[in-house]
Amino acid sequence: MRKKKKICLKCKKDIDDKDLHKIVIYVIQEQFTEHHYEHVECPDRFTI
Repeated sequence: MRKKKKICLKCKKDIDDKDLHKIVIYVIQEQFTEHHYEHVECPDRFTI
C-alpha cells in the first residue's frame, strides 16, 4: 500500500492521518479539474 502525501494548501505542512483535514475540489463546467487538502484548523493558527 502506497500512501500519497497530503500537504495543506494554506500552511504548506504535511497532513498526518490523525490530523483533521478537508478535501477541496474544483469543478468547472461540470468537470472535475483539481483537488487539494487543507487542515480544518491549520497548526499555525491554534491559540492556547
